[in-house]
Amino acid sequence: MIVPGHGRCLRHLDEPAQHAALAALAPGADVDFRGVHFTEELWQSVTSAMEARFGTARFDTARFPSGVRCSGARFEGPAYFEGALFEGGSHFTGAEFADYAGFDAAVFAGPAYFREVRFHGEVRFVVARFAAEAFFDGVSCASAARFSEATFDGVAAFTSARFSGPAHFTETWFRQQRNTCADFSEAHFTRPAGFRGARFRGRVAFAEAVFESEWRGPVVCADELWMRGAVFRMPLRIGIAALRVDMNGVRCESTAAFQLRYAAVSLRDAVLAEPVTLSYEAMPFMAGPRQLEQEMPREEGSVAVRLLRLSGVNAAHLVLTDVDLSRCEFSGAYNLDQISLAGRCEYGVPPAGLRRGNAWFPLQWWSRRRVVVEEQYWRALPVDGRTEADTGGWLTGLGHPDPAQSPTADDVAIVYRQLRKALEDTKNQPGAADFYYGEMEMRRHNKDTPPGERSLLHAYWLLSGYGLRASRALWALVCAMGVTVLLLMLFGLPAAPPTSRMTGQVPSGGGTVVLTPDLAGQSVPRHVLDRFSAARLERAGRVVVNSVVFRSSGQDLTQGGMWIEMVSRLGEPVLLGLAVLAARGRVQR
Repeated sequence: MIVPGHGRCLRHLDEPAQHAALAALAPGADVDFRGVHFTEELWQSVTSAMEARFGTARFDTARFPSGVRCSGARFEGPAYFEGALFEGGSHFTGAEFADYAGFDAAVFAGPAYFREVRFHGEVRFVVARFAAEAFFDGVSCASAARFSEATFDGVAAFTSARFSGPAHFTETWFRQQRNTCADFSEAHFTRPAGFRGARFRGRVAFAEAVFESEWRGPVVCADELWMRGAVFRMPLRIGIAALRVDMNGVRCESTAAFQLRYAAVSLRDAVLAEPVTLSYEAMPFMAGPRQLEQEMPREEGSVAVRLLRLSGVNAAHLVLTDVDLSRCEFSGAYNLDQISLAGRCEYGVPPAGLRRGNAWFPLQWWSRRRVVVEEQYWRALPVDGRTEADTGGWLTGLGHPDPAQSPTADDVAIVYRQLRKALEDTKNQPGAADFYYGEMEMRRHNKDTPPGERSLLHAYWLLSGYGLRASRALWALVCAMGVTVLLLMLFGLPAAPPTSRMTGQVPSGGGTVVLTPDLAGQSVPRHVLDRFSAARLERAGRVVVNSVVFRSSGQDLTQGGMWIEMVSRLGEPVLLGLAVLAARGRVQR
């Protein structure tokens, strides 16, 4: 700016006028150095005169009413602001630092504007304190940028910033709690970005940020970490503790490992060119001896990692370890049968206890198994003849889904089929069996399934739980054997063994003799009560036991008893086989 009464800026004054202008400066006064080009000596003279205390400091660009545009200040040598106090607003927008710029331990009591500043040398804000908003939008750092242990009490904006050298935000504290506390959207990190021990009390955004090198953590965010559309081009391994992590549209061009705590993660439309791991980190994140998670929730189970969405993701490159998948929407993911599920991944479960059923089964009890959220959406909707009462217990705490967005039974069956194959490939028999059960359930309820196949599936479910419920198959076998014993005692066992005496009459003079067997002994007792006795029960039991193992009992039976034994020899071995199959599967699991 032009020094009043001289018509020139501070740098271009003659020596006596310059000394007079510097002498007029007082600590804490407002200064206007817009457009001034500072040499190292001139800037040292200014800081000595101001004693590193500024009121409102103007080093930015300006446009005057006459239309003349004044460029920002330029520091041609090292610029030392260490320990400086800016009591008012500090305006550096458009300024240029050709060499070192040091703001270590500086205090910015008012808003700090560093928009589009060009730092050609190293810039340091170590242990600096920003008591109000700090704007570094569009800043360009050609060398190292160090913000380690700095404190931002207001919003810190680094949108479209470009860090060509290493960026250090180690143990930086962003204290703004309402809305966004830090914004690195569209920032570009060419060299390693160090955020080890950085803490964010509010929401932090890395939307569409580009990381050409490492992103070092851990990072702790007491709200949402927004990484939508971020690009990671080098191998990455970082720890994140955040309540929500939005990774929709993230692009990982190399291997990446995200070690998470507390987070509810959305991964919709992410592009995974190489294997990417999302895992739960059991140990709290530390910075040396210091705990970093003081402001995170302390409720039991709150530390778990929950994956919410996978639609549009090529799951062939995704590895999930110890992740809660009870609310994860798998529909729309590609190559879901190639996903890697490791550790103790949690899934949803059916509602517990007896529930109101339908006309065929007035009371229903859901067997315990792993279910995906798509089945919960489907069962919670009053469609396919189900009423509101039929949906009770499903989707507890999740709300009623939109019918237009709910998947069909065929969609859910496809999800189960792909997940079953993924678990079978990793020899996870328990999970694969549960997903097989879910797949069969959806086929049984699917209206597009042919009627004959649906009837067979209903019988398969009722008699043995699709070959997975040993107790149901055993009960079906016991009931079938009991019914067979009862029918044999009532209609199948004769009152006495048949005789071999033949009766007939020889015509006089010879001729054909007709012999007929005596079948009187093959009828059942006349009185019903006489048909129930210990002897008849023992005989019927022998017939049934032999029928189960597909053997003939050798017992004498009535005509009806023969038919009963034939049906028993066809059906009961099948039930025994289902029970053995289910028991074998249970032992393997």
